[in-house]
Amino acid sequence: MRIIALEEHFWTPALAPAPGTGTLAFWGPQTDHDLRDLGLKRLADMDACGIDFQVVSHVAPAAQGLAGESALARAREANDMLAAAVRSHPDRFGGFATLPTGDASAAADELERACTELGFLGAMVNSTLGSNDAFLDDTRFEVLLSRFERLDVPLYLHPAPPPAALRSVLYSGLPSAVAGRLATGAWGWHAEAGLHVLRMIATGVFDRHPRLRLIVGHCGEMLPFMLARIDAMLPLPQARLSPSEYFLRHVWVTTSGLFTLPPVMCAIEVLGVDRVMFSVDYPFGSNTEGRALLDALPLDPADVAKIASGNAEQVLHL
Repeated sequence: MRIIALEEHFWTPALAPAPGTGTLAFWGPQTDHDLRDLGLKRLADMDACGIDFQVVSHVAPAAQGLAGESALARAREANDMLAAAVRSHPDRFGGFATLPTGDASAAADELERACTELGFLGAMVNSTLGSNDAFLDDTRFEVLLSRFERLDVPLYLHPAPPPAALRSVLYSGLPSAVAGRLATGAWGWHAEAGLHVLRMIATGVFDRHPRLRLIVGHCGEMLPFMLARIDAMLPLPQARLSPSEYFLRHVWVTTSGLFTLPPVMCAIEVLGVDRVMFSVDYPFGSNTEGRALLDALPLDPADVAKIASGNAEQVLHL
């Protein structure tokens, strides 16, 4: 059984935080080392767990946190670095582009370059609220969403840290380490990513872009658990479909970073096995734990194979 992991990360020296700050304040030097490695150690870790292929993407916020020409330059550098690793190991690595979303037209052009010239499979866009002060339903991003449609590649919507004003309102008065984790991986940025998807549904993004395909991680950013209630409580008078119908038409989810059965089985039960894809969230998540989860799924082998790779092969046109 082939295993493909879709949310696996790296970073470039130009876009990595200074030691002891940002992501490194929580994860430390070993994670920094693992993120910089696109070669032997990463491959050895994959081999030890039977993971055949990683789709690699840059850690948030990447070039999205920059402005002007420097954002495009750093994005191009990151994408070129990742493309070199893919060329060196084309049977083991694929790429999702990082985009300078501060300029949506430049981001659209870089998406096209990455997919047509570098052979990338789509792009990872970290939630644009914290970096660009707007969600993807803002009209400024129409040019970018249209380019995803025209290129027929998926947009992987990943969480990102909140803007300073929101962090102050929601997470002040807590110890800094607790506030940092609560604002990001422990809760906050998952809630924001789920809200981001719901805003795209509620504002008609998928009516305006009927061929747009969205991937979200972490078993759907809590949305599968709430989807029936969202249908009941969120009337959309101008919409052609219910929220869950838009979700089931346009969104796929991955298992990234969640290694227990209940959230994964909830996603499978609510969305169907064809909408769920395996991921680890390496190196923040463990390949060993991810593989153990896959092996523990109480499903028919054919359905496990869909989650392991079959669904990803269809979504990514592999």
